[in-house]
Amino acid sequence: MSKLNGATVILIGLATLAIVGYCIYFDSKRRKHPLYKRRLYERRQFERLLKVPQTEQSCSPLNAEVVEYFLQRVYLGETYFRRNDWNRAVHNFSNAIMICADPHIFLCKLRRIIPKELYEQIMARVRLLVHTSDNWSRSRSSCQLSNDSNESNRTQSEIYNGDY
Repeated sequence: MSKLNGATVILIGLATLAIVGYCIYFDSKRRKHPLYKRRLYERRQFERLLKVPQTEQSCSPLNAEVVEYFLQRVYLGETYFRRNDWNRAVHNFSNAIMICADPHIFLCKLRRIIPKELYEQIMARVRLLVHTSDNWSRSRSSCQLSNDSNESNRTQSEIYNGDY
């Protein structure tokens, strides 16, 4: 093995010092960026929300199926987005949003990675889905109420007519 002379050791030390200094400089520059703390906070909040206690996760196979469906919809939405098939991407992303437990975080992430036009189409579809599901549940409950009132009216009329 050859011995290192003093000049080689000094050059290696200076190169190491330059690399470490370079890393420290850009790390401080990254930390001073105005959006760094906000992004760090959002990432930590998102990670906290993703952590599910083991007891809840192991007890509910339905929850696992919902998560699997959600991830499948997100994956398909991303795939169709990359293929420039925006209609299918909108369909899959909006379905994922509808079953998401906390869609606000998902929407924030989605807003950053997709074009504004696609995001607006997704939001329009979500509004439509929410509106139609509200109308459907209202019409269903009103049908149940009218059926219940018809049954109660029928029984009352039968009682009055003596047909019971």
